[in-house]
Amino acid sequence: MTTHHIFHQLRILLPRTIPGLCQSSGLVTRRCSPAATLVSRNHFLDARDKDHEEKSKTLVISHQQLFDELAAKEKSKRTFVKALSIYLKRHGVQRRGHVEFIYASLNQMKEFGVEKDIDVYKEIIGLFPKGKMQAMSVWQSELMHYPKQQQCLIDILEKMEINGVIPDDDIGYEIISIFNKNTRPFRKYQRMMYWMPKFKYANPYYIPHILPTDSIELAKMALKRMAVDLENAISVFYSSEVDGAVDETYIVSAQSPIQRELISEQDVDVPLYVEGGFTTWLRDKSLTYFILRGEQTQRFRIYEENKEKDKEKDDIKPFNLFQEEDRSILVKPSVHEQVDGTILGMCITGSSSKDSLASWIKLLQAANPKLADIPILFLLRSPEAGLQVYTDEESDMAVTKNKD
Repeated sequence: MTTHHIFHQLRILLPRTIPGLCQSSGLVTRRCSPAATLVSRNHFLDARDKDHEEKSKTLVISHQQLFDELAAKEKSKRTFVKALSIYLKRHGVQRRGHVEFIYASLNQMKEFGVEKDIDVYKEIIGLFPKGKMQAMSVWQSELMHYPKQQQCLIDILEKMEINGVIPDDDIGYEIISIFNKNTRPFRKYQRMMYWMPKFKYANPYYIPHILPTDSIELAKMALKRMAVDLENAISVFYSSEVDGAVDETYIVSAQSPIQRELISEQDVDVPLYVEGGFTTWLRDKSLTYFILRGEQTQRFRIYEENKEKDKEKDDIKPFNLFQEEDRSILVKPSVHEQVDGTILGMCITGSSSKDSLASWIKLLQAANPKLADIPILFLLRSPEAGLQVYTDEESDMAVTKNKD
């Protein structure tokens, strides 16, 4: 690169960073006005100001007061966008403090319920002034021209990524009009546009972004995702159907015909266990579920023993196909028969209480009559507190018969 080319690049870079200089025509720069010099100097020394962070926090707090005033009336997308329009009316073309206002708006998005709305993100990105912060050279692009503002836009894109909001072409054009194409915010946008559509449908058990508000529908969705048996049937019960039930709640149960068959094969002297609660997630919503578990079946143990023997014999040295021992055909266990036991049913109740689980067992007796003769042991724990210890007076914790 020649000396002329280096000076040409410096001529573009220096007027935007060194106080006292402004845009020029030709190779000789001219002095700015005192007011412009003061603004340029303040911008240049922002990063060296010891109280800069405290001042920024103060601005963020003052901007949050605007959102608090509107939140007292209504928390919705309409009031959130109204707060953005109020800021634009107050500050006009200059957009003073727009970075602090944007951070304040990002902090309030969840409270207003707009953290997954792409139109709101477009409105926030529209608060950046257009044109004056564009990187005009390779040096400015690599040295992160206007770093505070660029980092702010990167944080907006990061929040979109966390909430699963995929940007569109309009956001890309907005970033180009604000900072130009060869800048870090646009690189972040390009990475999001490449990876996020790939991951959106990567999960074969897709969960919609807008979840149902009904807790029963959420429970159905969770059990359907966890139940691997295609013949699994989801049933909705209410504890009011059981005589003597204390809790008035719903019970969503999942059980397949194979699980009913496994219950009919159970020994009446071997207890079954109601275990839980375990936590499952549907995006940002957590649900507590319980299982009805039995011991390993004889079929599963025989299958595992023969599988281990097959592994030991899986040797091709010496390779003699005609000297293999005769073996009987083994029946492969069902998907419900696992190493730690046999899963005989799952449920989600509205209260997750011991009484609602006792009602669930009684309701299962209609399709599983043998449950009335099998002892049930309740091993309940909360996801946070661990195993719950019950006193002797609470006889439901002991091995009980479910006969009426």
